[in-house]
Amino acid sequence: MLKTTKTRYTKTLIASCVTAILASSQTVYAQEVSEEEVEKINITGFRSTLIKGRDLKRDAVGTRDSIVAEDIADFPDLNLAEALQRIPGVAITRDGGEGRRIAIRGMDSNFALVQLNGMDVLGNTDTAQDSRSQGSRDRAFDFNLFASELFNQIDVTKSYSAEQDEGGLSGNVSLRTAKPFDYSGFNGALSGQLGYNDKVDGVAPRVAFLASNTWDKFGALVSIAYSKRESIEEGVNTFRWRQRADDNGDASIYGPQVSAEDEAAIRAGEVLAPRASRLSQWGNEQTRLGITSALQYKADSFDLTLDLLYGQLDNERDEYHVNPRGNEGSMAYGAGVTTNNVIIEDGVLLFGEFLNTNINVESRDHQVDTDFTQIALTGNWDLSENLSLHALVGKETSDLEVNSLKVYVERRGDFTFDYTDDILSPEISYGQDLTDASEYWLEEIDIAESYNSTENTTFKLDLHYLVNDTDTLKAGVSYKELDNATVRVDIRDILNNVDNGAEYAQALDDNFFFTVSDNEQVSWAVVDAQAVLNSDFVQNNPNRTQETSIDLGIGDSTNGVTEETTNLYVQYEWDRMIADMPFRGNLGARYYQTDTSTEFLINDEVDTFGRDYDGILPALNLVLETGADHLVRFSVSENLTRPSYNDLAGTPTVSAEGESLEVNGANPELEPYTSLNWDLGFEWYFDEVGYLAIGLFRKDLDGYIIDVNQNSTFGETGVSLDLLPAGFTANSPTLVSFSTNSGEAFIQGAEFSLQSDFHFLPAPFDKLGMVGNVSFTDGEVENFVNGEVVDTRDFPNLSDVTGSLTTYYETEKWGVRLSFNYRSKYINGGAVGNDQDFSGFEASTFWDLSAFYQLTESLKLTLEGSNLTDQADQQFSRKDNVDRLYNVTNSGRIIYLGASYQF
Repeated sequence: MLKTTKTRYTKTLIASCVTAILASSQTVYAQEVSEEEVEKINITGFRSTLIKGRDLKRDAVGTRDSIVAEDIADFPDLNLAEALQRIPGVAITRDGGEGRRIAIRGMDSNFALVQLNGMDVLGNTDTAQDSRSQGSRDRAFDFNLFASELFNQIDVTKSYSAEQDEGGLSGNVSLRTAKPFDYSGFNGALSGQLGYNDKVDGVAPRVAFLASNTWDKFGALVSIAYSKRESIEEGVNTFRWRQRADDNGDASIYGPQVSAEDEAAIRAGEVLAPRASRLSQWGNEQTRLGITSALQYKADSFDLTLDLLYGQLDNERDEYHVNPRGNEGSMAYGAGVTTNNVIIEDGVLLFGEFLNTNINVESRDHQVDTDFTQIALTGNWDLSENLSLHALVGKETSDLEVNSLKVYVERRGDFTFDYTDDILSPEISYGQDLTDASEYWLEEIDIAESYNSTENTTFKLDLHYLVNDTDTLKAGVSYKELDNATVRVDIRDILNNVDNGAEYAQALDDNFFFTVSDNEQVSWAVVDAQAVLNSDFVQNNPNRTQETSIDLGIGDSTNGVTEETTNLYVQYEWDRMIADMPFRGNLGARYYQTDTSTEFLINDEVDTFGRDYDGILPALNLVLETGADHLVRFSVSENLTRPSYNDLAGTPTVSAEGESLEVNGANPELEPYTSLNWDLGFEWYFDEVGYLAIGLFRKDLDGYIIDVNQNSTFGETGVSLDLLPAGFTANSPTLVSFSTNSGEAFIQGAEFSLQSDFHFLPAPFDKLGMVGNVSFTDGEVENFVNGEVVDTRDFPNLSDVTGSLTTYYETEKWGVRLSFNYRSKYINGGAVGNDQDFSGFEASTFWDLSAFYQLTESLKLTLEGSNLTDQADQQFSRKDNVDRLYNVTNSGRIIYLGASYQF
C-alpha cells in the first residue's frame, strides 16, 4: 500500500486588524423592555414565507438566504431545486421536466455541500441521458429525490465560518425536516393533487400527510409524501460532430449531384459531420415515496430529538431511438450506401441524402431505483448559565441501482438530414415507412447493471461558552466516515454478433413491435425489449454464451472510496457597538485531517491506495449596522471541496478511436480543490416585507482538477489486456486520460435582489408584491493541452447571467404568483477525443405559476403550473468556437390541481 502525506498550513487572515477592531469596540448592555399587549396580525401564505426568510437573512452573520414553509406541510414550491432558484446566484438543471441539481455562484453541484438535519447528504438518482452525466459518481445531491412537503426550511449560506463543515466551496445548503415542537399541541395536514402533462395521457397523483402532537415535554411527528407521474422527453441528438473518413473504397457510391471535390473531402475525412441525426423519445414512470418521523423531548435546559427519514425514488424508463448507423461511429457512410447529395459549407456537412443505408432502431428498458435512509440523534444541554453542549450522532445510507436492457433492430432505407436553416434544429426524413415491422431484423442485445452505495457515519460535539453578555466562544470536534462503493457489469451483444441472415430476420414477428408516433417529424416501429430478451429465440439460442441476467450486490464492488475526516474548530463571536453602531461577527479556524483509502480493479486484481492530508481553514465574518435598517457585511475565508468519487477510484475504461485507443482512469492521489473567498454586501430593510441587497464576491481557486492526456501504448498503461477491443494489440497507440491537480481558477460576480410589497398603490393593487434577483458572474480556469497551459477558458457550468422574478397578488382569501427564471448559456463538459472542444447548454427561460383559494379556514384549493411555455432543453457541441447541435428535447407543460386540509 502506498501512502502519501501532505500537510498544508494556512496563514491566519487579517487576525491582527480584527483584534484592533474588537479592542476599540463598546459593549452593548441588554435593555429591559416592559411587555405590552399589542395587536398581532397573523400573516399566512407566500407573504409569510417571505417575511420569515427576510428575518433569517437579516439576523445572519454571514451571507445567507432562507426559504421557509408557508404553513404545515406546505412548502411554497413543488420541487426543492425550483424553490432554490429564487435565491440570488442559484441556478438549476432539470431532468424530465423537474429540477434536479443546483449550481451556486456559477459552480456546479459538486461544489455545494448539502446537509440534511445536520448531516452531509449524498443522494443520487440517475438521468435519462449520458450528456447530462448519466451514472456519475460524484458528491452532488439530486433534489428530486424528496418531495418538498417533507421540509419546512432551507438555508443557503454562501460565506463560510469555522463552525460549518468544510466541503462547500460554492456554499452550504441546509435542509430541515419538521419537528414536533415547531408546532403547539396537535396539528395535522392532508393534501392531494392531480397533475397533467400535455405530452402524456392520464393524470399524476401527489399526496402528502403530516400529523404532530406534543404532550408537555414530549412530542412526536410523522409525515408522508407520495407521488407518481409519467413524463416524455423527445427530441433529436447527434452524438456530437466528427471528421471520419469514408474508407470503403468502391463499395461506397456517390451520386452525380456530389461534386468530385466534396467526394474527395469526405473520403479523406476532412468534413465535419454529425455522428448521427437521431430522433429520440424518453418515457418515464416515476414513483416517489418519502417518510419522516421525529421524536422530541424538550425541557427548560435540555432537548433531545430523534429524526428518522426514508426516501425512495423509482424510475422506469422506456427509450426509443432511430438513426442511420454507419461504420466506425460515422453517421451513414458504409459499404453499399449511396451518398446521393450533400451541402458542405466551410468543411461542415449541413445537408446529406443517403440511399440504402443502415437504419438502426434502439429500444431500451432502463430501471433506476434509489433508496435513502437517515437516522440522526441531536441534543442540546445547558450545563450552566454560561455553558451549553450540542451533540449529533447519525448514520445515512443511499443505494442506487440501475438495470439496463437495449435491443437493436435494423433495416435498410433512405435518409435525409438538413441543418442549413438552423444548426441546432435539423429537418429529418426517411424515404420508407419505418412502421413496417416486417422490414427489420434483430441486430444486437446488450444488458448492464450498476450498483452504487454510499454510507455516512457522523459524530459532532460542540461547546458554547457565554463569555459575557455580548461575546461567545464556540469550540467543537467531529468525526465523519464516508464510504462509497460501486460496481458495474456490461454484457454487450449476448448473441455474440453471429450473422445468421434469414434466421435473425425472422426472429421477431409483428407481436414484438409497436409504433412510436408522438414525434413531429417521423413515426417508427420499436420493440418490447423485455419480451425480446425472454423470447425462445434468445433464451434457447445456441450462439448465446453470455448470461441474460445480472444480479449484483455491493459485495461484488471493484471500486470504492473510504474517507475518514476528523475536525477541530474554535470560533469567537461578538455582538457589540462601535461608534454607536451595532457590530457583530465571528472569527475562527477549522482544522481537518482526512484519511482516504481507494480501491479499483487493474490487471484483474483489486488494488488499494491510501493517503492522508490535513490543513487549517480560517474564517472571518463581520456585520456593521450603519443605520436602523441598513447593514454592511464582509467575509473572508478559506474552504475546500474534495474530488468526486469518479476521479478518485474507478476501473479504467477503454474505447477505440479509429486506429488508436483511449484509456480513461482515476487518480487516487488527487487533493481537494481549495479557495480563498471574499464577500462584501450592502442591505437595506424596509417595511414589513421589503429589502434591497447587493452582494459582491470573488473566489480564487487552487488545485483545480483538470484532465491530462498522455500518449502511450496499451501495454504500458497497466490495464488488463482482457479489455482490449478486437483488432488491437498491446502495442497499439493509446491516449491515456486522467485527472490531476494542476489548474488555477477564479470566479467573481455581483448579486442584486429586491423584495417588496406594493402597499403604496391604491386598492386593489396594494395586494401586489414582487421578489426578484439578478446575478452577473465571471470566471476562468486554466486550459491545459498535453500538460501545458495554453490559455484560459470559461469556468464550467457558469452562466454569465442568472435571474428570477416572482410577482404575486395575495389576499386572505385567494392569491396567485407568476415566476420567471432565466439562465444564460454555459459550457459543462470538455473535449471528447476530436469530436468537440466543449459541450454546453443554450440559454433557457422558465415560467411557473401558483395560485390558491381559501374555501374555509382549514380547506384550500391550489393550482400549480410548471414550464408553462414548454422551454426546450438545448445542448450544444462546440468545435473551433462554433456551436452545433448535441441534443435538444422538450418535456411538456405540467399542471397540478389540488386541495389541502388542516386539522
